[in-house]
Amino acid sequence: MRTPIEIFQALPIRFKMFYTYSVLFSVMILFGGLSVFLSVGNTLEQKIESELSNATERILNMVRTTANASVKNYLRAVAEKNYEIVSLYHKAVLDGDFTQEEAQSKLRKILSGQKIGRTGYIYCLDSNGTAVVHPNSSVAGHSFTQFEFIREQMQRKDGYLEYEWKNPEEDNSRPKALYMTYFEPWDWIISVSSYREEFSELINISNFKDSIMSLKFGRSGYSYVIDSTGQVIVHPFLSGNLYDARDADGQYLVRHQCETKNGKLIYSWRNPGEKIHRKKIVIYNYIPEYDWIVASSGYLEELYEPLKSVRNIFLLMFFVILILVIPATLFIAGGITGSLKQLEKQLIQGADGDFTGRMSTSERDSNGAGDEIRKLAVYYNSFMDRLEQYKRKIEAEASERKIAAESLKKSEEKYRTILENIEDGYFEIDNQDRFVFFNSSMMRITGFSDEDLKTLTREGISAPKGADRIRKVFLRLWETTEACRAMEWTILKNDGTFCHTETSLSVIPDSQGRIVGIRGVMRDVTEKHEAKRLEQEIIDISERERMQIGQYLHDDLSSHLLGIEVMHSLLEKKLTRLGYAELVSVGKIRGLVLEAIDKIGRISRGLCPVNIVEQGLEFALRELCYDIEKIYNVACILNSGDYQFRKDDRAAVHIYYIAREAAFNAVKHGLADTIRLNLEKRGNRTRLEIRDNGSGLPENIVPKGMGLRIMQYRARRIGAILEARGSKDSGSVISLTFND
Repeated sequence: MRTPIEIFQALPIRFKMFYTYSVLFSVMILFGGLSVFLSVGNTLEQKIESELSNATERILNMVRTTANASVKNYLRAVAEKNYEIVSLYHKAVLDGDFTQEEAQSKLRKILSGQKIGRTGYIYCLDSNGTAVVHPNSSVAGHSFTQFEFIREQMQRKDGYLEYEWKNPEEDNSRPKALYMTYFEPWDWIISVSSYREEFSELINISNFKDSIMSLKFGRSGYSYVIDSTGQVIVHPFLSGNLYDARDADGQYLVRHQCETKNGKLIYSWRNPGEKIHRKKIVIYNYIPEYDWIVASSGYLEELYEPLKSVRNIFLLMFFVILILVIPATLFIAGGITGSLKQLEKQLIQGADGDFTGRMSTSERDSNGAGDEIRKLAVYYNSFMDRLEQYKRKIEAEASERKIAAESLKKSEEKYRTILENIEDGYFEIDNQDRFVFFNSSMMRITGFSDEDLKTLTREGISAPKGADRIRKVFLRLWETTEACRAMEWTILKNDGTFCHTETSLSVIPDSQGRIVGIRGVMRDVTEKHEAKRLEQEIIDISERERMQIGQYLHDDLSSHLLGIEVMHSLLEKKLTRLGYAELVSVGKIRGLVLEAIDKIGRISRGLCPVNIVEQGLEFALRELCYDIEKIYNVACILNSGDYQFRKDDRAAVHIYYIAREAAFNAVKHGLADTIRLNLEKRGNRTRLEIRDNGSGLPENIVPKGMGLRIMQYRARRIGAILEARGSKDSGSVISLTFND
């Protein structure tokens, strides 16, 4: 019994074409329809998720904006109300109803007794940063100017302020906000503060409930807001706690959202009043400051309705095309087979070995397809005419190739002569990392003879330290084929000594483009490497000396001056009791001592910035800006956003000194009056940019000065990239890019 393939092969061409084209058209249409269906489905799914994600993000931003405004207005209203209370007591003092001490004592009780949210409170500062009113009596009377937000309060006196605060009994700081207003007669900065995590208790839900309820997805999709315990904040149908709510499959859908806080979930759900469960998708995000989860949801059957229309259209197209293809295929196949029989007679004569025969090009096929057969006849005759021409060309090409081979041989000899006379070592290795070719300079650099080097591999000449890095470079070159320029490679020479080299690598392809080896050029830079090591050693010694000087100024001289200041205070008190007139001069001496202590503090911080280790890079940069403004009367601004430095303290010290050197150069040499420090995250790298409006830098700057060379050295020590250039408008830009 014949197989289906044998039966198909025995069919006439006409039926072969019919069955083949019918099956191919059916498969292509079905495959194309399925591909489009899947593509549209995937695109629609992405669009649905994108729409739900964007809606969730809009709701999240709306809730956050409305809630922040509500909290800000609440804090402002409390601050202004207490301002009125203080004003009333001040008026009573002016009217003689109370003494100022009695009025302020009553106000301390009134202000300290108020609670903002669960743990928020009201306190007052004076313009010197001293707490005059505070619910904790041990705090009142103390100065808190060491805190940045206190200094900002002293400067602004009115308005809204956000900051981080850690109570003594707590391990971590928490975000906090306050609204302050200034009562000038008593020099009180009335401050109403609350932790941001308690803001949810101060928010009016009705401010944004209608906006959330108005959003629709499909016909019956909606948005809702819950907290992390499953309590409904905003929902079109439900209320109460939904933490243990389950779908038709028993899945705890609300509990899952509360635990994951961000993500996507598909579940079965039936709203009140509906009879059946339907598949539903929800995308949700978390607002940590209010402990709320904002979600947007829609039913899949409503969202995927356009996909059903696409499916129906493609099924209709399939049947219509199939009906048209069947008769068209039969008609075309009949015309082609009739013409091929006419051509077959002419080809048999050529198949018998008669190459002198030619086909007639004037006949016309009885089926009317003579044009195609005539073209085949012309091509056949042309082929036979050119056979002799090809023979002559082949003989000529053989002669040319012989000449080319001789020229190539001479070129190779010239190439080898050049390689043998260059100072740099040249080598080639195969896919087993074995040296298959090298010049005499390569033997001189490595110290190995020709026979020894041929038996060694790449690992055999690599120094143990750094051998793994070199292995990865070669593996990456095999994988990516990207050339490697000036790679540092330490060689273990034949005599046991080390040789530092700069090596450039590239791949060797064969005629088909396959990589068969790696070639390299190696230059001995041992003397250069030793000079670089000595330079780094000198810079490290100067770094240690600078740290020791800074430590001495801070621990010894500063303490000595503090002792003088204390003794002077005692002397000033004695002179005051004795009534000496020279007390003013003595006070000036104390001011000069305090000024010297402050200057020594700034110098010691510049030489030995301990605050980097204790309080982080961002705090040290802010202190740097503060010192520059105070010393040089130059505007120095740090913009770091919510960036948090995560590298080690050693790297932070190098980054700080690069910023310090750049900023002081801008003032001293560039004569700038504004300096901006921008610290921002870019992907997996961080960029610190110091930009000024001074006289700028030349276009082709050469790092001859010790300052820029030390900055570049520090950048290399932490694996960073330092760039110095002039600004488009004016001034200069120093940028440092590093991994964090």
